[in-house]
Amino acid sequence: MENSLSFLRTFLALMMGLLSFISAPSASEERPIVSKSDLKTWQLPEVSYPEANPYQKAVENLGKQLFFDPRLTGDRTLSCAACHYPGTGWSDPLSNRNREQRVMDRNTPALINTAYLKRFFWDGRGITLEDSIKTHLRELSVKIADIPALPTAYQQKFQFAFGSPEITPNNIARAIANFLRTIVVNDSPFDRWVAGDISAISQSAKKGFLLFTGKARCVKCHTGPNFSDSQFHYTGINSLDPGHFDVTGNPRDRNRFRTASLRQVSRTPPYMHNGAKNSLMDVIEFYSRGGDRHGEENELNVLDLSEQDERELLDFLMSLTGSNTSIAVPELPLNDFPNSN
Repeated sequence: MENSLSFLRTFLALMMGLLSFISAPSASEERPIVSKSDLKTWQLPEVSYPEANPYQKAVENLGKQLFFDPRLTGDRTLSCAACHYPGTGWSDPLSNRNREQRVMDRNTPALINTAYLKRFFWDGRGITLEDSIKTHLRELSVKIADIPALPTAYQQKFQFAFGSPEITPNNIARAIANFLRTIVVNDSPFDRWVAGDISAISQSAKKGFLLFTGKARCVKCHTGPNFSDSQFHYTGINSLDPGHFDVTGNPRDRNRFRTASLRQVSRTPPYMHNGAKNSLMDVIEFYSRGGDRHGEENELNVLDLSEQDERELLDFLMSLTGSNTSIAVPELPLNDFPNSN
């Protein structure tokens, strides 16, 4: 009897091992790390243009020229592209500079995927892209009286784009906004992964995504599909900048800043609204310790991420970088005045 029981136990053990072998996925198969329905929410939709400023090629081309033309600013020395440089993610790698090269309180934000944002500027004073551009031009001392100083060759371009040769702040803003909405990156390894290519990112990056949406709580503010909720948060950064308070006057909004998109983030250092963090690992470590300043207003919690957690988060953030968005500088209309430089 004892021999029979021993034989039966051995037989059952062998059968269980065989069944386990048959049911186990092969090395070439991979179980999804998150469901397809969850990943679908991170797919970028087509860019939507406002009814008052629909996409037109002529308007885009005009906006591109204006973006690169230094004569648009009050002192005629720096174009929009001088701070939002295409070769460095449409931002400024030297951080807090203004047009006189003086240090400012705020870092130049990247313009990649601006089409998907709902609020603009770090403090949120811009509600629409067009109004934000007009606001910025006013801050750069672009006055209506200055606009006719642009080459009259532009009048033909405005006529072609808008049906009127008049060069107005409103049409300048419409043209530049039309151009900016074409600066879209949607071909990153992460984009390919959420579209169904399971080999597009590494296992480490996939684990980083689970940390991003789970333990690390990054998704609380960096929501899909553009990795920004376009809201304003206090994250314990060392800064005296009043932030969103300047817009609302509400004391609760002091030191709160708009959530930056993380797309193409590896190409847009430095980080935070004041450029205080030079690398993505600096940012990860900052969030892991719950910020640099603790208090009731700080929305962060101490995460105490392990070194492996931090590496996996970094691998995930690196997967958000797609193709280079550099662009050829367009030919600009010449000045109309004789012997002008």
